[in-house]
Amino acid sequence: MKWLTEFLSKRLPVLILLISALTFFSPHYLQAPAWVPSLLLGIVIFFAGLSMDVDAIKGIKRKKRELFMASFLKWTITVFTSIGIAYLFFSSNPELAAGIVLSGTVPSATAATLYTFLAGGNTPLVIASSLIDVAVSPIVTPLSLLGIADALVTISFIDLLRSFLLIVVLPLSTGIFMQKGFPSSKSYAKSAAKFGSSLALLLTVHIIVGSGREAIQQELAILPILCLAIFIQVVFPMISSYFIAKKLSISEADARAILFQAGLCNTALAAILAFEYISELAAIAPIINMIINLSAGSWISNYFAGKSIQEFPISKKAVAVK
Repeated sequence: MKWLTEFLSKRLPVLILLISALTFFSPHYLQAPAWVPSLLLGIVIFFAGLSMDVDAIKGIKRKKRELFMASFLKWTITVFTSIGIAYLFFSSNPELAAGIVLSGTVPSATAATLYTFLAGGNTPLVIASSLIDVAVSPIVTPLSLLGIADALVTISFIDLLRSFLLIVVLPLSTGIFMQKGFPSSKSYAKSAAKFGSSLALLLTVHIIVGSGREAIQQELAILPILCLAIFIQVVFPMISSYFIAKKLSISEADARAILFQAGLCNTALAAILAFEYISELAAIAPIINMIINLSAGSWISNYFAGKSIQEFPISKKAVAVK
């Protein structure tokens, strides 16, 4: 089981791309009810709650600046980048534009948590920021969609809040409760989190890509420009938020957390919301974003996982003096 867990976590970028391609080109895929992807995302959050250091979360109150920056960068750089791309590339296609905006205004509570954990970042900071996301996103998302002129592009505050509570808050609370009720579970929780989260993400990719395959096939002509726009939407917030955090002298572990929190949105949730409340066409952008951000996020998390965190490196001058 250990080798399988390590294989899934370390090869996740390649597996995501492979599963996406096989699902898209295969005549068969797992047809599941709409609630199944939501359940799978909830499983990822559940494992995050089961494996997190609760005492460290309590200590987040001592990191008010880091918590503020994680939320601020998420709701400025990511949101404005998404809105700018939507209007710049897809102003004539309201449903596609809505999918782009939706991809950048949902919480960062699933892959961001997993990849921060794998990268050695401050996972409690991501969890705390994601809880703030749950309160902010239902307000920001409808406001961000107001400028898109289409009768189909409407998502209510109540719909968003209900989805966020069921997919994020409830699983997270359950994981924390189980950790408190069964302290012995913490000894194997990290291994279970790696295996369960990786498997749940792969299944989510398979189901959502399969559900949106027909819509994607109908829009193949715009796929190259859409992929380019979404690549910018994913990578620019990640890189810029990390370097801004480092410029502000935020610790390496916290900067890594901010990178994933600000740059990796829960686009699987965005795809589910697009399918349910807008249209299959609107779901194309979140589906592609999901593949790109899961792949890019996994590559970056593996890169950071191989680099130790040295908060206070000793300068050559200090060594010489000593």
